[in-house]
Amino acid sequence: MAILHALALLLAFQLIGEAAVYALGLPVPGPVLGMVLLLGAVALRRDLLARLKPTTGTLLSHLSLLFVPAGVGVMVHGARL
Repeated sequence: MAILHALALLLAFQLIGEAAVYALGLPVPGPVLGMVLLLGAVALRRDLLARLKPTTGTLLSHLSLLFVPAGVGVMVHGARL
């Protein structure tokens, strides 16, 4: 259950970043702003890092899978690029 809470927390920060970029018209991607806000939250609350570490470690170990859809899109739509 802790993994689901950590994943929900990561997605919540991404949503907050997206909403802030949309509302303020910032020229920064929403997930990047969400990461910066998450960094600030971790700096203020050190216990948050321990709660996120197992989930983020699992996500990072499977990070290469996230590049597969982008690679397939480039292969399929290469002529458009």
